[in-house]
Amino acid sequence: MIRQHVVRGLSAPVAVGLLLLFGCSGKGDIIPMNLTPKAGKDVGGSVQVVKAMPGPRVAVIPFEDARADRAKVGSRTSMWGGETDFNVSSGSAGEETAQAFADYLKRKGWQAQYAKAIPAAENGPDIVLSGKILELAVDAKRGFLLTDIEARTKLVIQAKNREDESSIVRTDAHSGNHDNVFWFDPQDGEDILSEVLEKNFERFVVNTRFEDRSIRFR
Repeated sequence: MIRQHVVRGLSAPVAVGLLLLFGCSGKGDIIPMNLTPKAGKDVGGSVQVVKAMPGPRVAVIPFEDARADRAKVGSRTSMWGGETDFNVSSGSAGEETAQAFADYLKRKGWQAQYAKAIPAAENGPDIVLSGKILELAVDAKRGFLLTDIEARTKLVIQAKNREDESSIVRTDAHSGNHDNVFWFDPQDGEDILSEVLEKNFERFVVNTRFEDRSIRFR
């Protein structure tokens, strides 16, 4: 969960000092943002140990990034107009989104793996998942001693069945916010963006089913 902090009893000079220290970011500053939860944990921090269930083998390849600015995934702004950009830590939102998707599916028991390219057909996966990023951003706006955080995602997810060359496509958009965060940390932005991103993955999973070695809509 996003960490929220409450500080009581601050004197006016201390409050102003804190604002000056933490509220002003210079234009052009950059903070790296990781889109994938820490290994072995979900976005809430709990350890996930899931045994793979019987079913098709699935490969998730990097998503196409259709956004105008492919490096940026949001920003933090201060009361006085200072701005700090959030950039994808690896430099590729498409790769990190696919890795996050593969990790999510494995936690759900799927036989899923991330692959940087489409695997060869021989002894390859039964299903190849790909997609397109239409929106992916988290913005933190600082007010007086507090910061509001909002994340937005919109993804197209496509599944292609190797057995009959059929495919299914689904588009979902989700948003989420955490208000009144006193002590903003970049991980707060990572956590809420991961939470919102996983809502897209969840909608895809609950609206599909396996049929032999293929995937279909319910």
